[in-house]
Amino acid sequence: MNTLPDPAVPTAADLARNRSHLLGVLGHRAAVRRRRRIAAGIAAAAVLLGGATAGVLALGAPPAAVLPEPVAQEPGRQPGSRGTAPLYDAYASIPEHDIERLPGGVNDDILWDARNPYYGYDKLPVVARVHIDSIDGGRTFSPISEQYVFPQTVGKMTVLEVYKGGITPGTQINYSRLGGIVTFDDYWKSLNQAQRDKRLHLNGGKIPAHSKYVQDKLMDDIDIEAGKEYIVLLQPQSSKDGKHREYLIDGLQFGLREVRGTGAGTMALNNETKKWENLGKVVRLP
Repeated sequence: MNTLPDPAVPTAADLARNRSHLLGVLGHRAAVRRRRRIAAGIAAAAVLLGGATAGVLALGAPPAAVLPEPVAQEPGRQPGSRGTAPLYDAYASIPEHDIERLPGGVNDDILWDARNPYYGYDKLPVVARVHIDSIDGGRTFSPISEQYVFPQTVGKMTVLEVYKGGITPGTQINYSRLGGIVTFDDYWKSLNQAQRDKRLHLNGGKIPAHSKYVQDKLMDDIDIEAGKEYIVLLQPQSSKDGKHREYLIDGLQFGLREVRGTGAGTMALNNETKKWENLGKVVRLP
């Protein structure tokens, strides 16, 4: 299967329509092209952190349509119960040979203050331990922004412990996350006209040969897995009419850290070093 070529640069109007959660300043022209390609999903406008050693991701302000400001809770362990519904993973039923995995962008083009272990905790309004009850599938049209976006994964998760923010342990909530598996038709619809024209031009005026499904995500990001527990960095979101509410799992691989153990023995996986760390290195404990 031939790999699809990199998309063309979206127009300034495309970028302006997609303001958002993740902020990044890109260091070279190729990175700008890739960043603008994914801007429809992460809706970025850039802020550069000081210092040459800053790592890969800068988190941003909430979108225009968000949930009311959560009531602050005392940080620390506020337990809930794990979901009791059967696990569901829509991706598990897709044969591997039917999925074309596109080459992702490079994470270190996006900034994260690696010197501060609490960077994500301090930036996002909600931080919690959750159980992923389901992966309901991928989408390229967001009910939040009411426009086509970079592929996202959506599903349900149960809140187990709350370290920051106004959600209630034991409740099941909707989530979305950048990166996902979608049908090629949905993926094609999500491209702007310039991106489609470039692909058609490179393929003699025809839609490129393709698999039934496409997976697109950033290169160093991880895949979310049903049945696992994670520490997540969350951004509440709501559609303009308030009918659809969900929590964006923000921060790419920095905002989704597998967790094990309980109480003082709780450990979170560092997705960069692949080592388990004490919970106190991820969240501010009392």
